[in-house]
Amino acid sequence: MHRIHWLEPHPSRAGDALRVALAEWGYEAIPGPGPGSVVLVAERPDPRLIPAEGSELLWWVQEASAEEVSAVLGLRPGWVLLQDHPLEAVREALHHLRHRDLGSEGWLRQMLHLASLDDLLRLVLERAIRLSGARGGAIWLRRDDLFYQRAGDGAFPEAPLPRQEAADLVRRGEAFLLAASEQLGILRLLDPKEAPERCLRGFDDVEPLLLNAWRLEESRALSFKDDLTVAQNRRCLEAELPQAVRTAAAKGEPLALLFLDVDDLKRVNTSHGHPAGSILLEAVAHTAQRLCRAHDRLYRYGGDEFCILMPSTTSRGARKLGERLLQTLREQPVAFGSNHLAISLSAGVAAFPEHADGAGHLIEQADRALLRAKEEGKGRVVMARS
Repeated sequence: MHRIHWLEPHPSRAGDALRVALAEWGYEAIPGPGPGSVVLVAERPDPRLIPAEGSELLWWVQEASAEEVSAVLGLRPGWVLLQDHPLEAVREALHHLRHRDLGSEGWLRQMLHLASLDDLLRLVLERAIRLSGARGGAIWLRRDDLFYQRAGDGAFPEAPLPRQEAADLVRRGEAFLLAASEQLGILRLLDPKEAPERCLRGFDDVEPLLLNAWRLEESRALSFKDDLTVAQNRRCLEAELPQAVRTAAAKGEPLALLFLDVDDLKRVNTSHGHPAGSILLEAVAHTAQRLCRAHDRLYRYGGDEFCILMPSTTSRGARKLGERLLQTLREQPVAFGSNHLAISLSAGVAAFPEHADGAGHLIEQADRALLRAKEEGKGRVVMARS
């Protein structure tokens, strides 16, 4: 068993979850500072929290700016991870610490091998704002013929930018192109005192990291996309649900899961052929996507089943969405040749922590509620039992 020291100046549910995970990974967490690696659970990375002992630190924090990370890692080597990261990221960081692999120097020394695209974009934006003396800024990333804002502090509207408009901003010197070879995105700064080109000259090391993270995200998005509908697939749900539950637990917020099943799809396939069934499934997915909020996630669980993951939502809120979706589909039959096919859904709702204590339990509870909806006559929404 590996020994590791544990300091928790700011206790949190995320800290509790990490202690449990450490034991599962074969670590003995020893309270208090000591020689070797130290896990430090805090609200933010703060130099005043650095213990006298400990050759390297793993910070497990709620929030962190690039400058805060640079400050603490300049005083004591280690890694900084946000508490909404998957616990598996901590396990990998501990592996790096044990092998004294502490990354690059300076502000880039934090978790570069573990950083997501959003982590890196936030670092780039915060540093560009600081070095340029700007009052704010934002970064847009390219997808097809539009640029979508991915990081920002409210300085610019979040509306997508057509490619030509983005190119015009760059041409006029009002935006800076990131990873110009692939036109990854653009950076805009509000009232900078220095030109973006000058303050970003030292970002050469970041460009390949940004491109790698972007390509990884794009390939992952393709592997997580359902082949037929606009929904994500079951593999994506299985990857994202545990992290969503951990985030909800850390923030003390609810998380709802709405399971949906298209009633009598087999009968439609038998009567009208499988193309009709496919059209029905696409209609359900498009309507559900339209009714979902921006931070809700739609998945095709398999066959004729879908589910919607709803952060910061109670079971009552998920039930309202389910009832609205059932009514909308009921009022909008799908045209198929000369026929109009009615759509009926059954739905089951479960919420964390009201009905379940983990990701697998949440799926089980929502699925049971869906089964009861089927048994009680279909075309209805049923809540899980506490």
